[in-house]
Amino acid sequence: MALSAQDKTNEKRPLNGIVVSVLGDGANVSVNFERLAKITENFFLTGRLGGGYGRLLTPGVESDTILRPVYLTVPLQVTLNAGKSRHFAEAGIGSTAAIGNVYPHLLYYLTAGYRLQPLKSGNLSVRIYGNWLLNTRTGFRNLYFVPFGASIGIVF
Repeated sequence: MALSAQDKTNEKRPLNGIVVSVLGDGANVSVNFERLAKITENFFLTGRLGGGYGRLLTPGVESDTILRPVYLTVPLQVTLNAGKSRHFAEAGIGSTAAIGNVYPHLLYYLTAGYRLQPLKSGNLSVRIYGNWLLNTRTGFRNLYFVPFGASIGIVF
């Protein structure tokens, strides 16, 4: 009987996930499909595409006296993840198309954060991340962009 010193659990890591993101990505909330592409045991790429919505939050104004525009979003993101077992640091680039009475209609941003990626299907994945907006803030209208966010999802 031979024992291997290598961790073989990563070979069966689930490659798909459905996640709900809150804030970040130019939306208040979005639902996304993720797909992992394994590079090595400690590196993988993640691509995600989703749909969500945003609503302008106007500080200092009574919410029942003003209409807050709602807009739809289509976030797209690609990240490189590095780590061991379930814990990964990630960095990448993303964009979000905003549909509605907003400007700009396309956001570009860099993203970096922490990812807890399970080893078995049916478990929860968690991300906490920050975004650095590459668009200039000149002319922003009715768009809610927060430079941080979080997501939780299930992998399969």
